[in-house]
Amino acid sequence: MEFSIAATFLVNVFGIALFGAIFEIVMERDKGWGGGLDKGRWYGRIIGENNPAMKFLATSAGVPYFFGYAVAMYFFLVPTVLLFQSFYFDLNFFLSLAIYFSILALEDFLWFAFNPFFPSLSELLKGPRGSIWWHKKWVRIGNDTYLPQSYFTSALLVALFLALALLG
Repeated sequence: MEFSIAATFLVNVFGIALFGAIFEIVMERDKGWGGGLDKGRWYGRIIGENNPAMKFLATSAGVPYFFGYAVAMYFFLVPTVLLFQSFYFDLNFFLSLAIYFSILALEDFLWFAFNPFFPSLSELLKGPRGSIWWHKKWVRIGNDTYLPQSYFTSALLVALFLALALLG
């Protein structure tokens, strides 16, 4: 991977994912997946409960639903930043997709790793035996250790998009 692609990838992924994780930790504290957000406000409302496309996206992501903040952040704000960079800095489209899917998985993991309000990383690694209710599909990575399936799906997509970016 040439340096400019690697640097662009790493700066975007770690910068945006870390910002998103810290922001969500401050917002949600000890409740995950929007659990502590005011359901009467746009950012806390469940989006597209009766919309087949949104249900399909949530199921594909391995979560029960999306709420306003998640839709605004990950379907609008992050793609807008990446689209702006694509045009302004002439980024490869496939590199932008690799960055996007990396951000989704890393932001989620960093929320668990850095959240001081409850033992979220140890609960995450318990998989279906833990208290992380919003991840529905798990992959066993050890005797009693799991990670969300969405992390592996993201990794495969990132590898594919990075390969396509390097070819282009």
